[in-house]
Amino acid sequence: MRLTLNWLKDYVDTDLPPEELADLLTMAGLEVETVEHLGDGLDGVVAARLVSVEKHPEADRLTVCRVDAGGEEVDVVCGAPNVREGMITAYAPPGVRLPGGLRVKKTRIRGQASHGILLAEDEIGLTDDHSGIMELPENQAPGTPINRCLPLEDWAFEIGITPNRPDCTSVIGIAREVAALTGKRLQRPEVPTVDNNRSSIQDHTSVTIEDPLGCPRYSAGLVRGVKIGPSPFWMRYRLHSSGVRSINNVVDVTNFVMLECGQPLHAFDFQRLSENRIVVRRAQEGEVFTTLDGQERTLRAQDLMICDGEGSVGLAGVMGGLNSEIEDETSDVLVESACFDPLTIRRTSKRLGLLSEASYRFERGVDIEGTVWALSRTMLLLAETAGAAIEPGLIDQYPRPWDPPVIALRVDKTNAFLGTALTTDSMAGYLTALELQVRREDEGRLLVTPPACRVDLVREVDLMEEVARMVGYDKIPVTLPAVRPVDEPDPAEVSLGEHIREIMAGFGFSEIITFSFISEESLDALAAPENSPLRNTVKLLKPLTQDQAVMRTTLLPGLLQFVRSNMAHGERNLKLFEWGKVFLPREGSELPQERLELAAVLTGEWNSRTLHGPARTVDFYDVKGVLESLLEYLFVTDVHFERDDPPPGYRQDKTARVLRRGTPLGWVGEAAPGAAERFEIGPEKAFLMELDIQALQDAMPTGRAFEAYARFPAVMRDLCLVVDSSVESERVRGIIAGEKLVESVDLFDLYRGDQISPSEKALTFRVCFRSPERTLKGREINVLHDKIVRKIEEMVGGRLRDR
Repeated sequence: MRLTLNWLKDYVDTDLPPEELADLLTMAGLEVETVEHLGDGLDGVVAARLVSVEKHPEADRLTVCRVDAGGEEVDVVCGAPNVREGMITAYAPPGVRLPGGLRVKKTRIRGQASHGILLAEDEIGLTDDHSGIMELPENQAPGTPINRCLPLEDWAFEIGITPNRPDCTSVIGIAREVAALTGKRLQRPEVPTVDNNRSSIQDHTSVTIEDPLGCPRYSAGLVRGVKIGPSPFWMRYRLHSSGVRSINNVVDVTNFVMLECGQPLHAFDFQRLSENRIVVRRAQEGEVFTTLDGQERTLRAQDLMICDGEGSVGLAGVMGGLNSEIEDETSDVLVESACFDPLTIRRTSKRLGLLSEASYRFERGVDIEGTVWALSRTMLLLAETAGAAIEPGLIDQYPRPWDPPVIALRVDKTNAFLGTALTTDSMAGYLTALELQVRREDEGRLLVTPPACRVDLVREVDLMEEVARMVGYDKIPVTLPAVRPVDEPDPAEVSLGEHIREIMAGFGFSEIITFSFISEESLDALAAPENSPLRNTVKLLKPLTQDQAVMRTTLLPGLLQFVRSNMAHGERNLKLFEWGKVFLPREGSELPQERLELAAVLTGEWNSRTLHGPARTVDFYDVKGVLESLLEYLFVTDVHFERDDPPPGYRQDKTARVLRRGTPLGWVGEAAPGAAERFEIGPEKAFLMELDIQALQDAMPTGRAFEAYARFPAVMRDLCLVVDSSVESERVRGIIAGEKLVESVDLFDLYRGDQISPSEKALTFRVCFRSPERTLKGREINVLHDKIVRKIEEMVGGRLRDR
């Protein structure tokens, strides 16, 4: 929010220096980011009278003006179209340095001497108007410094407004804060009450609200005989100082009132409205609408539209339509002052990437009780600046009037929370200064009713914050909270999380933390089917953005989006993991089930090229090895991998389910190419793993016992088997490992080729036999070897490979 000190003083009488005022606002929670002095660089610029204006002898579009600047008359060559004899304008003599850095010099233009410059408003930073030289009041004496002709000595404040303070997105809102902090009175512009008993506006137009949830209030007024033209200088100067471009007097008035009171308004060309009426409804799915910026927008059924008798004329709360904009020929104007549902406006604005001054305010929440005041103020200014005649009365569709909340505030709890010792009267005084209605229920309890503009005040703690702001954050004593040592150990998942973080960091991984909220579109990116459990999400009632509309049911979207962000900055060799919760709906409860999970991703190269070897790209076995090593560090044994239908986001033929004795622990595999492409990380391959922490905890041993080292020698045998290609090697390994004297089994060779059938593969295992009680004999090993071969033949149809 940008505003000027002189504008602020129109509503609150303050004599504080700009720096002190900035500190006061900052300590009250409204951070003043910059304070800029306006009017710098105008020293030497003076008022001058054009004594005569003659055509330049060598140029058709130039004139030679005889200028009286309070001393000797000089000639100035000028190309402005609005020069005329007797005009008072701004003049910069030679030697003056203008705000843009240009130093004025005496020069010759087409052979004619020019002693200085006659200035347009934009050349001295007053507005963005360059249509002609500046016109000053005719009563100004030549030679008068321009800072004395106009109130240009000013300071601009840039204030960072947090999303919960929409009431401060206006000059009056900031003035309300200054008045409360300084003990002054807020002075609003006087606006007469509209008498609808003698209204004639209903004879000419009407407003129909088909969606009262999206539009709880819509006020409209009509002015006739508007003369479109530039706004007066004072209005253009204040708009420019606030960072808003001047368009014409009608549009400027709506922008001025919006900045003044925080209520966005819109002006429609009344004659261009079909049937001269307004209908507020939802858009048709796929409807195409052209906004004021000339862009065609494809709409969804959730978008709220302002329509006339035939079609859409405005994207509610965001931007008007090109088909009803104010033109030079416009004479009758319908003014809209409405209140729209913040969530609806936020969704539309974010989805279309269309941020406007109106949407900025509507998506935070406007004062539903202030629409009529803002409308009346706008029509009065249109009468003043555009010569408009106000049609008697106004239309105010308000199907469900606002019901103000009543919030109880406990004085003792507030003092305990803030660390203060304030009295009941002082707290009531602070809140009353902010225009809150305060009623004392008893000595230690206040009943507070906030105004409609304070949409952020809904709980007792919100009122405590208001008290803290009025005291000043810098005046609240600093106290350390009382912390008592406890004998209870940390929950098991906390200790496990710290242990796993250390292990993953030892593997070279970096931990990331992503939002617990995701978009439903991210599940589309994973190609989750409609009946997938991942789509059974917990939806937020009031999400901040569409990208954070639901609670996550998987860690993968956040993980892959983080990969995309890193790759966009040139980081491709990534080892990332996240320890976090997923949220699943719980039957019979409003609160979701929270489940801890661990997820990790590998991309790029496992190791870079060095003097001692080439670079190697990560593959499935790297992420599988990380998972196996992690489980080994956690003493989780009897783990095996099975091919199964993978969850969304995984590649079908390169994914395995992780199990321990038949109990699922998680998944490991390659990200599906489609998912990688949709998350904009393709063609780079990404390898993923996920673990259910509760299942992992259940699989971990509760205690550990020492196991003596083997006393007897091992016997190693290689076993080469031919099996059908569809038989998984893990199944064959499990058959071998199931024998009593088999200590370990490792697959070290896989063969497909001409020496066996194309439908077969050869697997070679190294089998370690050992007995804890005695040295094994060769005959025993042979018998056991033959037994294993028979079992493999019976169970999977395998055979020994002929050598």
